[in-house]
Amino acid sequence: MAEHNSQYLIELDGNKPPEELFKTVMDRLKYLNLKRAAVLTKLQNAEEEINDTMENVVDYVKAIQPCFDKALESLVRNTITEATGAAIEAVKEQLLTQLQAKRQGLPRESQREGSSPDSGEARTKSEDALSEEAAKPDDDSIEDMIEEVTADHPQVLSMIEETVQMTKDMSFENPYEKHAEILEEVLQEVAEGNKERFSGTPKYGGWVLDNCPISRELWLALVEKGIVPDLVICLSDTENNGKCLLNRLYLENKLEIDSKILERLLGELQEEKKEQEEARKAREEALRMEENQRLLEAAEEEIKGEEPEVHEGSEALQVAEEARGSLPKESEAPEVPGIEPESVSESPKDATAGTEIPKGPKEGLETEELTETVVLPEFPEDAYPEVPEMQPIKDQINSFNDLWKALEVTINDSSIQVLNLEIAGKTPEDLLQKAVEAMEKPFQYAGWEFGIEDYGEETEDFQAEAEIDEELEEKEEEEEENEERIKEKRRHLGDTKHFCPVVLKENFVLQPGNTEEAAKYREKIYYFSSPEAKEKFLEHPEEYVAHKEPLQAPPPRICLLGPRGSGKTVCGRQLAKTWGIFHIQFEEFLQEKLMLKTEKKIGPEFEEESEEEQLSRQELEELAIQTDVTLGGENARKPPEEVNLTEEEDAIKTNLMENEPLPPEILGAILSEWWFKEPIRSTGFVLDGFPRYPEEAQFLGDHGFFPDAAVFIQVDDQDISDRLLPSQIEKWKLKQKKKLERKKLVKEMKAKIRDDMISKRRAELIAEREKKQKAETRKEDEDISEEEPEEEEDDIEGILEDEFPKDEDEVSDEEEEQEARALERLRTELAERFQADVSTLQVIQEEFDKFLIPVILINGARKIHIVQYLLNTKLKPLVEDRASIFEKCYPIAPHLAQKMLHFTYKYISAFGFWDPVKLSEGETLKPMENAENRTYPVIHRHYVYFLSSKETKEKFMRNPIKYIRQPKPKPAVPIRIAIVGPPKSGKTTVAQKISREYGLKRLSVGGALRYVLNDQGGTELALLLGRHLHRGMAAPDELAIQALELFLMESTCGTAGTVIDGYPVTPYQMSLLEARSVIPMVIFELDVPSKEIFRRLLLEKKKEQSLPYPMHNSSQIMAVKNSNYRKNIAEIRQYFQEQHQNWYVIDGFHSKWWVWNEVIKKVQMVNKYMQIYLERIKADDTERPVTICQQGKAACIDQLCITPQELLSRLGEFGQFCPVSLAESHELADCSAAESLEFAAEFRGQYYQMSSQENLNKFLENPELYVPPLAPYPLPSPDMLPKRLTLSELKSRFPKCAELQGYCPVTYQDGRQRQVLALSEHGSFKFALETEVPGVVDSEREAGSPDARWVICEHPSNELRVVRSPLKYWDQKLPYKLPPLKEPVHLTSLPLPGYLEQGIATSLIKAMNAAGCLKPKFPFLSVKRSALLYIAFHLKAFNPKGSAYTRNKYKKKMEKFVERCELITYLSAKMTRKYREPEFRAIDFDHKLQTFLSLRNIDPINE
Repeated sequence: MAEHNSQYLIELDGNKPPEELFKTVMDRLKYLNLKRAAVLTKLQNAEEEINDTMENVVDYVKAIQPCFDKALESLVRNTITEATGAAIEAVKEQLLTQLQAKRQGLPRESQREGSSPDSGEARTKSEDALSEEAAKPDDDSIEDMIEEVTADHPQVLSMIEETVQMTKDMSFENPYEKHAEILEEVLQEVAEGNKERFSGTPKYGGWVLDNCPISRELWLALVEKGIVPDLVICLSDTENNGKCLLNRLYLENKLEIDSKILERLLGELQEEKKEQEEARKAREEALRMEENQRLLEAAEEEIKGEEPEVHEGSEALQVAEEARGSLPKESEAPEVPGIEPESVSESPKDATAGTEIPKGPKEGLETEELTETVVLPEFPEDAYPEVPEMQPIKDQINSFNDLWKALEVTINDSSIQVLNLEIAGKTPEDLLQKAVEAMEKPFQYAGWEFGIEDYGEETEDFQAEAEIDEELEEKEEEEEENEERIKEKRRHLGDTKHFCPVVLKENFVLQPGNTEEAAKYREKIYYFSSPEAKEKFLEHPEEYVAHKEPLQAPPPRICLLGPRGSGKTVCGRQLAKTWGIFHIQFEEFLQEKLMLKTEKKIGPEFEEESEEEQLSRQELEELAIQTDVTLGGENARKPPEEVNLTEEEDAIKTNLMENEPLPPEILGAILSEWWFKEPIRSTGFVLDGFPRYPEEAQFLGDHGFFPDAAVFIQVDDQDISDRLLPSQIEKWKLKQKKKLERKKLVKEMKAKIRDDMISKRRAELIAEREKKQKAETRKEDEDISEEEPEEEEDDIEGILEDEFPKDEDEVSDEEEEQEARALERLRTELAERFQADVSTLQVIQEEFDKFLIPVILINGARKIHIVQYLLNTKLKPLVEDRASIFEKCYPIAPHLAQKMLHFTYKYISAFGFWDPVKLSEGETLKPMENAENRTYPVIHRHYVYFLSSKETKEKFMRNPIKYIRQPKPKPAVPIRIAIVGPPKSGKTTVAQKISREYGLKRLSVGGALRYVLNDQGGTELALLLGRHLHRGMAAPDELAIQALELFLMESTCGTAGTVIDGYPVTPYQMSLLEARSVIPMVIFELDVPSKEIFRRLLLEKKKEQSLPYPMHNSSQIMAVKNSNYRKNIAEIRQYFQEQHQNWYVIDGFHSKWWVWNEVIKKVQMVNKYMQIYLERIKADDTERPVTICQQGKAACIDQLCITPQELLSRLGEFGQFCPVSLAESHELADCSAAESLEFAAEFRGQYYQMSSQENLNKFLENPELYVPPLAPYPLPSPDMLPKRLTLSELKSRFPKCAELQGYCPVTYQDGRQRQVLALSEHGSFKFALETEVPGVVDSEREAGSPDARWVICEHPSNELRVVRSPLKYWDQKLPYKLPPLKEPVHLTSLPLPGYLEQGIATSLIKAMNAAGCLKPKFPFLSVKRSALLYIAFHLKAFNPKGSAYTRNKYKKKMEKFVERCELITYLSAKMTRKYREPEFRAIDFDHKLQTFLSLRNIDPINE
């Protein structure tokens, strides 16, 4: 029993009553997730199934008609037999009468008159034939004749001749009734055969009647007999005038029809030949007559010639007469050879296409053979020939159709279903499917409209559920809307829930159905989008519901809306990237359609220049032409080219420029690409910025473009202003800058034009002045004052100033728009646009509500990452729960679930009583159902799932498919946990919580003793315990362990497991547990400092009331318990760590929640290892065939409490060496030094150790490849394995020398013959190995035999290489020339930097790293001094050269130093600015504050 799988081993306490034992067994079986066994049924193979099917088919022609013919023959035979017997009797009576008459001497006439009238007419008929013979014989001959009268007697034959003639046309009086009787007998035989083959077969039915005659009388007879079928099937061909059926019949009778066609063609050919022959004869006769006439005329002309020519004429006449006489007479003209009918073969088989018909002459004439060929007319291969020979078949088909029409009326009058199947273009499988559908239709569910009666029935169901469902107590809702919502939630909806199934099937769109358009099908309610959809569903409901698999939901389709600047584009891109769907920005999509031609975006916001700017640009261009200046950059833009747009593109442009709605045709074509065409149809999308207008929202609903949800991002106008205004201001500034530059350029050009004009005018004025001066006469007085030229110059300048005044600035600085004014204007524009967007979105939201499209509101005023998080949170269920969007779960009460399972109304799921949600989250402990741990059953489809909490129930109901599509739970094993620790460490708290959460039995020694004394009072164990306790003595450990073992037989301990609280605490108790094989799977030690223990004790005493008598939790008792515990726990810990590796130390100084989480993590980890082990071991017996069962699967044995002794006793063929390394790389990987069984596995009952996780995975996947007989390399013999040598063993080898004279073989082999002497600084060998000489076989030699060799390695890694591949590094030879030995250098001879580097560099680095991580700051000391002190303590505490006492001493000092450094951190966190009363401070705050203040002027070193 110890070797049996403990999962199926149930130990019971025989002292308990049978009822309780039965309950224990049932709980255990329930915990193993066992289901009810199914009834064994023998399955048929394909041949047996076909035979059984054919036995139920009754062919009327083969089964009924032969029986009828046989019955008719029997009737005829019986009639003839009766007539023959009557004739024999009559002949015998006649002969006897003749005998009597002869004896009496009476004449024949008197005999005739006195003959009995009973002889009948038959006797009188044969009298004449027998009169002569009857008179002649004597008496003896007459007596002999009487005895010899038989059926062959002439008189008898003559008498029954008429009867025989009459029986030729004889039949039953009611032949159709006889047919019905025979059919009834045959069908009874079929029914009896069905009962023998199948149990539970109904009494009637189960037959198919084939080739039933088309007779109304037969049908009426069948109806009278009660032989009425459920379905009458008629195979007909009414399409294309019965072409398919005629073609089949032609192919079936092809030879016969072709022969008739050939006969007809041959006859027609003969008639044609005959007519041709007659015509030829007539032509020949005419020619002959014409020739004779011509000859006569020629002769007459010769006779009428001159006299000298008479002789010649007579000769000519004679020649003519001879010629006339030589012509044959008319009667003697030979006949043309004809065609005899006998020449055609009578057999139709010989008349085939291409048959040669020989033609022979008539008798008396010369024979001349003529060969003629008759060929069938050409017609398509898949069609019949349209020839007269097909008319009988057509008549036969028409006759059948007429009879069937008459019979169909009679069948319809009998209220029997008639199915007319068209055979044209259909396979037998198609026809069979149609017939099966017609037969199944009366038994299928039918849908009906949801009416008033259904609403009343639904109300009654809700009331009944409310009375029964005690667990689902929901709060009473005062508002009617909430009541309707709850009612809608509890309503049993169909496979598509509240979506229209017809739209989903046809368009793959989730369109919410209208509650007013509802129908019921298979006790489920379906909503529809329109009355037409409801009619389609009611006509063929099975096409729109799920059958074997749930309906597939379309991908997510989201409309993302919000005012301009709300961040919808950023959020839409993030959603599309997260979910892997398309992001479609509607207006960008429209822009892309136009940019292929316009090469720029269209819209008011994309117009770069206003009208004013365009006028300014035109003015600038004109000025540039006047000044002959070439404009560059933005000022020299080319005029836009004209673009020819299509009607669609023109409509899109109008929409972008003037906000005109798109035409429905264009909008429908755009949306169809996203809803109905790949790849977007099957991927999903986020539609950004659509619909923009209420009309577009109305278009979505009217044309079936329904999104899954519409997300509205809500923001304030201030948020929009803060987001968009900076960019608008920057854009305004850029425009202003361009405007100023353009004005400056215009001003410069105008100034240049003015200067040019002034210079031209000045030249003109000067020329006029000179001309005027020349024209004037010189005055006599030429004395001109010097001021006159100046005045003339002033006149010219004045004229120029008058003609060309200076232009003032067209727009002053005040008229230019200032930034403040622009800011206010832009803010106003944004506000107005925001108000327009908000009002439009409000109308769109109302349209969505009208179409029942879900609307999700998101606050977009927060930071963008917060908005994205909120958006993901809101839409996450829509995407993650997509597979379960059509799934419906119904919570029920636990007792109702058990009742449903008991009556098999529902079935338990594959998860049994496991919580599928917790299982998917990594839970390995199965919660136990009890009063504290309630279960929450949920019905999904036909199965019941048990959830452990309301939270997991809600998760499962939201997405059941996610939790159903996971591996089944692994086998559960009762788990044993032990929790030990000092008093007040929290053992009982943790044990009680485990017991409460997972249903494990909390077990303590005191509880086990009380159980035995109270419940097992009459047992020997109870008497022994009572004897010790009555004497005031403690219960011995031997009796306590027996009570503990007895308590472990409890039902809960055998199903869920147990938690042993505070046991064992002594090595003796530990040994007793080992002896009884009570080994916990995991043992937790709660490590709590003694100071914390007494602090908790002090707090507990403060809470308790003071009692006059002493308590067991006094400080002295706690000190003794703590001392005893710490005295023994080290030995216990060491034992379990070495033997079972199941000891875990938990820091109990943390909170109980932290301790609880750590304990549960370890327990689940250990339990997972155990479940995986049992699963793979279980697979050996169930999942593999018998031939492989003995090989089994490999399983990891880590965390299974396997002792080293058991490991050594069950090691496989490779011992402690890794079989994977040996098989793949031919290396000996020694795993004997492994501290745990992390890489160990069990296979075929033996243990194998691997060197790494990768090798373990390979071994677990294909263990057969690495063990005999498939293992490529066997393990060498023990004497060939390398062995590590200790220093004493190495000295015992003296005077034998090491190989390679002490040089490291690995360094020499792998380092390209680099010689390194493997000696330590003291001249002793550090790493030595020994092995036998390869090739020497002697299993009895010891390791120190003369043939053994040993080498010395430089480094542990080199030693490992030699161990792994000893043959690689053996048999090496050193060169003749070797480097000289290096003299050792003493450490003290090195300079100070070298001494520090070689001596304390490693320790100093570790100390400085620790100081850097801790950053110590001692109270009232500087940071530098604190760090130096910490480094000094660290060097002393971890000095490898120091003694253990010194290291421990300075470790304590360092811990105390660190503890005091942490006071600053603690006080800074707990101390507040305001004063707190002592009762509101932390418990140890005052103590630590006093400690901190006492450290002033304290030297940490000399303290």
